Amino acid sequence: MSTIHRVLEQIKRALDAMMPSLPASTEAAREVSRLDVPSTPTMPKWLQDEIFEIGHLDPDLVPPGDVLDRYQFYSVPSLPAAGAAYAELVTHLDDACFTHVLVIPWLKQGGADRGILYHAQAILESKEDNRVLLLGTESGDSPWASRLPASAVYVSFGNIVGHLSLDDQARVLVRLLVQQRPRVIHVVNSRVGWEVVRQYGLALRQHSALFASLFCDDYSERMLPVGYARDYLRDCHAAFNTIFCDNSQYPRIWNEDLGIPQRSFTVLPFPYDGNVPAINGKARSEDGARRVLWAGRLDRQKRPDVLAGIAEAMPHVDFDVFGAQVMSGGNAAIERLRTLPNVVLHGEFQRLETVASGNHFAYLHTSAWEGTPTILFDVASSMLPICAPAVGGIVDFLEPESLIADYEDVAAFVSQLEILRLSPQERELRVSRQLDMLRRTRQWGEFSSKLEAAGPYLRGGHQGAELAAVEPSSKNGGIT
Repeated sequence: MSTIHRVLEQIKRALDAMMPSLPASTEAAREVSRLDVPSTPTMPKWLQDEIFEIGHLDPDLVPPGDVLDRYQFYSVPSLPAAGAAYAELVTHLDDACFTHVLVIPWLKQGGADRGILYHAQAILESKEDNRVLLLGTESGDSPWASRLPASAVYVSFGNIVGHLSLDDQARVLVRLLVQQRPRVIHVVNSRVGWEVVRQYGLALRQHSALFASLFCDDYSERMLPVGYARDYLRDCHAAFNTIFCDNSQYPRIWNEDLGIPQRSFTVLPFPYDGNVPAINGKARSEDGARRVLWAGRLDRQKRPDVLAGIAEAMPHVDFDVFGAQVMSGGNAAIERLRTLPNVVLHGEFQRLETVASGNHFAYLHTSAWEGTPTILFDVASSMLPICAPAVGGIVDFLEPESLIADYEDVAAFVSQLEILRLSPQERELRVSRQLDMLRRTRQWGEFSSKLEAAGPYLRGGHQGAELAAVEPSSKNGGIT
């Protein structure tokens, strides 16, 4: 028998051994199902014999004890979940193509979310044929999607793909981005988005300009810096055309701590989206006002323990506290606030302007770290003097001499609040300066001009094939 025939005969014997015959009838199939058949084929005897026969040539082929258990049958895995998720995802795009894709976590109440709305608006205002897709990569609702411009499309990527592993989510997202070939991809606070740039940034850059937004570090329980900048900047910064930051402080910090060149960043102050009162507007506080306004998330970053300490030290002043509780109900700081007779916990609010009143002589802002909290713009427009710590981008908006140097210094907060309570003149001076900063540094024109200067960011449009002129079936892409 020729060598070829011997090889073919061995292949046939191997296939016969590894592929059981199909049962000839339904009854036979039931019988087979009752048998204890191994889930994977075993090694055929002829192959075992050959391994032992040539073991003297390479002793590593035969493990100690002459047992060949370490050789396992391999089958190509079938993992259809990612493909199924991608197929569902594209049904929400109505075959439309987009010039800009913003990869975001969601659209909820928050400063970063306000910034996302500003970017979408600027993109659509800059060029008539720009089309914006926003992909929310975290599961859950996005109530602020209703605030997007009518032509923007929001799709909850996380609700469709969130059941997959992070690597599989990244594979689905990069497939969509490669297929779409947008002129601009902008990552804002999305881990899946950052992971896609880390793994596939070079491929994406062949057809798209990459941008990101970072605002500040988060901090662990031990106050060690954590977050997207710490996880990804070293690996990814060179992939981006630029990285937007809403304040001047953190690009310097990331340069010093991580060695990221400061030229990698563009400081992009967010604008104020409301009406700015006249520059000579008077402080809102009434004579004899004895209440303080606090508004924000009740979480570790906002230091409710410091708020409670201030309220305890000022029993003659009432504190109106607005905001959702993020910390667990048993948190000591929250329970402490609940027990104070001069603290009223009001719960969530929509806009600061609706809860500020003439009964408040000051707005108190407590926080351990920040980017630039956009709520301070609302406070300035409401003509309340601000008492805040010198953290993050707050120093870009308020005069340093009016800020608290140490965000944990309860006594310094109390001293500043007492000055504001007792001095109408100081309140008027602070409000006047705040309005001046709001008018000079937080205008829409300045924001859009900086985006225009950021290379191709606003100049989306036709590329390659003509973009399909397809209107989305609904404002939010049919899914939230």
